Amino acid sequence: MHIDSARALLLRMPLKVPWKTSFGAQPDIATVVVRLTSGEATGWGEAAPGTWPLFCGEWGQSTFALLRDYMLPRLVGATVDDVDQLTGLFAEIRENTFAKAAVETAWWALRGEVEQRPLSHYAGGTRATVPAGADFDIHADTDELLAKIADAVGSGCPRVKLKMGRRTRVDQLRQVRRAFPDATVHVDCNATFTRDDIDHLALLDPLGLAMIEQPMAKDDFLGHAELQRRLETPVCLDESIQSRHHLELALELGSCGFVNIKPGRLGGFRIAAEIGELAARAGIGAVVGNMLESPIGAHVCLALASCEWATYPADLFASERFFLKPLAANDIVSPPGSDWEFAVPTTPGHPAIPFDDVLSEWLVADSGEVTT
Repeated sequence: MHIDSARALLLRMPLKVPWKTSFGAQPDIATVVVRLTSGEATGWGEAAPGTWPLFCGEWGQSTFALLRDYMLPRLVGATVDDVDQLTGLFAEIRENTFAKAAVETAWWALRGEVEQRPLSHYAGGTRATVPAGADFDIHADTDELLAKIADAVGSGCPRVKLKMGRRTRVDQLRQVRRAFPDATVHVDCNATFTRDDIDHLALLDPLGLAMIEQPMAKDDFLGHAELQRRLETPVCLDESIQSRHHLELALELGSCGFVNIKPGRLGGFRIAAEIGELAARAGIGAVVGNMLESPIGAHVCLALASCEWATYPADLFASERFFLKPLAANDIVSPPGSDWEFAVPTTPGHPAIPFDDVLSEWLVADSGEVTT
């Protein structure tokens, strides 16, 4: 495929209510979308690293600047027929996985449109529908949290994720377990604890959680291994896994029993699928996560979650769950009568096409059309 043009847009997507994690409260989500064209075909990609470098070292402005000033000018005019050629164009760029993912997912969408195949085909997905769970941010009010969980569980939600920070009371989690003894529940710590907190984290073991996600710093593989030896509960690594080598290291050390797979954090669609396959061969669980993307990014995650290696209900949601309005047409949708699963599209290429008026409303910066 000859890449005729490219465009990157930095957007600020307002949330219905601020999302509270150990990083603080986020009133909106900074995301970068990329559009590639080849002849009459168009492909959209997305990466949402956040407004500031809190989840990782990237953030919206840095991702956009790298795309605008370096990556897109290098890509446009090239003929890229396989993903190895694409990644080879940017092999010298260190880290910056979100910038790479924005381009790489757009390229897969473009290829899908040219070849008239859905995204799930390229991931090796076989499922027609994908189960998804409910995520809840940090709540000071336990009764309010219990009421929200009750609504989700009562409507058939297959699992619940609770954000956990240093101020989260273990007693609050005990109350959740007492109220919902049979529910599948896990916590996500976003790297807020250290090895000094292992005794504290061990208090969670009797709660029968499905996993404890990213309790410590992303580079503390030894600390996670020490914690995993202490616990029956699986440790899930998210921020720690930015490459295949990271997962291989974690497996060798015994640092985890689960891995969270996010194409933005990993650098794209193909490496995300490869990490999932490696997890399956190693006999550990895998969950497809998200960065609160628009439908553009959500469809990429949905295609990955359609693979058999995705063993845990995904972090997926329709735009109406968090955002004031959808960025794009053809949001991910649930089959009739099923609130907690999403149908895997068979549409060639990328199903989600952004609305021009919403792009304009949420636009922070625009690279303009990059052409030869």
